[in-house]
Amino acid sequence: MVDYTKIYLLKIDVENLLKSTKLDFKCDLSKSTGEINENILIAKYHYCKIRIINLKSQNPHVLFTGSIHKLWNSLKGIKAPNYKINKPYNGYNGNQFNLDNIIEIKTHLENLFDCKANQMIFQNIEFGVNVTLDFNPFLYLKGLLYHKNIPFEFSHSGNNTMAQHKNFIFKIYNKSYQYEMVKNVLRVELKIIKMIEIKNLSIKTFSDINEITLNNARIMLLNRFEEVMHYDYSIEKNKLSNREILAINNYSNPRYWIEDLKPIHRDRHKKKLKEITLSFSKNLHSLIKREIQKKCVMINQLSKSSKCVMINSSSIRINITLKQVEKTNSTHLEYF
Repeated sequence: MVDYTKIYLLKIDVENLLKSTKLDFKCDLSKSTGEINENILIAKYHYCKIRIINLKSQNPHVLFTGSIHKLWNSLKGIKAPNYKINKPYNGYNGNQFNLDNIIEIKTHLENLFDCKANQMIFQNIEFGVNVTLDFNPFLYLKGLLYHKNIPFEFSHSGNNTMAQHKNFIFKIYNKSYQYEMVKNVLRVELKIIKMIEIKNLSIKTFSDINEITLNNARIMLLNRFEEVMHYDYSIEKNKLSNREILAINNYSNPRYWIEDLKPIHRDRHKKKLKEITLSFSKNLHSLIKREIQKKCVMINQLSKSSKCVMINSSSIRINITLKQVEKTNSTHLEYF
């Protein structure tokens, strides 16, 4: 669930950290000027970075940045399917990363920095889910229009998309394309830029990561996913009337929604697209939504727990079994 993090480490024994045989600190080198900054030391650690800032001051700061998912895979020796020893490699986060794994990393970092989890203060954090689909994720990605009135930006031949907001970035991208995976894997990801965005999740330090707070985070992720405006390219045009075909030619164009339609006129067209999508498509958005829900059962609890917590569309935490999730085969699009 948790991936990229930026963690400020409070009251760390810097002298002891510099003596660690696991870390090789080097002076920061400016890429633009080539100047060496001896006041900042950086150590690369399993595709993450550890910085000691203001080294010469009486109160140096320690900062950890990077993907704790990639860190866990690297510690376990797990490589991406497209890993080649003679090519650049930046780690792997295409598999599942559950709460047990996150707790392992918490303990590992406590030992590495000789600190407690409540000394690891999150400054940025990323919540994400990898879902396995029975169709090519690109079919869904190319239909992304906008998120809360922000158009999606596309890269990597349309396999990566993101909508950048003031306090967060919402990303949806094709993991199977990134890592040349056999299975069709889509990632839905919420990157928190300003921690005020998750003030209601009660997540401030690593000690706050548990089943309850991660399920709250998952509710937030799912709610953000439901805010997506999407055109479904699985719509069977041969079953549409001429008038409906003319309509969806507009509906598939992000500029039509953002530039041509005034906000007060969008609702009627959203309802029309919803009707067409429900009647004449595979409902890709709802299929992905259900896969995200299932991951709540699979990865969002400790293995010793007998409880099974997931999210419903009204943002209420409920206990539910995997069979119940699979029976929840809703035919309603809830992202309009």
